[in-house]
Amino acid sequence: MKLSIIFSLLLATSAAAAQTRNVDASKPEETKLADYYFPGNGKIAVTASTGFPFMAGGEVALGLGSRVAVGARAAGGPFPGSIVFSAAPRFDVVHLGPMRVIIDTPMLWYPGITTGDNWFIWRPSLRIEGVAGRVRVHGSVGAIVAWMAGSGSSGPIAPYGGGDGLPSGVQQGSAWNEWAAGVAVALSARTSIFLDAFAITRGFEPAGAEWFHLPAGGNFGITTTL
Repeated sequence: MKLSIIFSLLLATSAAAAQTRNVDASKPEETKLADYYFPGNGKIAVTASTGFPFMAGGEVALGLGSRVAVGARAAGGPFPGSIVFSAAPRFDVVHLGPMRVIIDTPMLWYPGITTGDNWFIWRPSLRIEGVAGRVRVHGSVGAIVAWMAGSGSSGPIAPYGGGDGLPSGVQQGSAWNEWAAGVAVALSARTSIFLDAFAITRGFEPAGAEWFHLPAGGNFGITTTL
């Protein structure tokens, strides 16, 4: 009698487990959407973008863990024939529900191909980002630190993209505030599109003649994980 009861319990447990497995198998698997800023541990993401001041640009980024990435970028602009290279480490440091905090520390280098003037820009920023479904929205505050190395530019303060020489803040070295915002939309588990905009100020006033005549910019692009 006892053996019969135990056997019946075993059969019932086995049938329930099989039914649970069938139900789980019938559920569609949730697709993890792309994270356009962090490709994931050991993964590579490629990005293409256009905008102002960089007319065309690209990045190859390597994920070092799930919350660290390093990008290598190249872009054209802002002046005709100019090119810029940069290294862009970024760190996902804090998660609070759907929000996260990112430290971004890109370093840009404009090589002095024709003049010998090497122009460097460091753009550290603190970025707060929120996600809702496919959409990521962010805002950031940071700094722009610029300096020259090489022969030294001696021309006058010039309009953005024209004239001789570079603005005094770039020639002599200076720092500004940077404010930015943007949005990204995940198209799939691998691909996202994004739109970013930024403004450059001294305190809360737009940057003046010591910078360039248009202290703002933006870019639109697409990124995909290989």
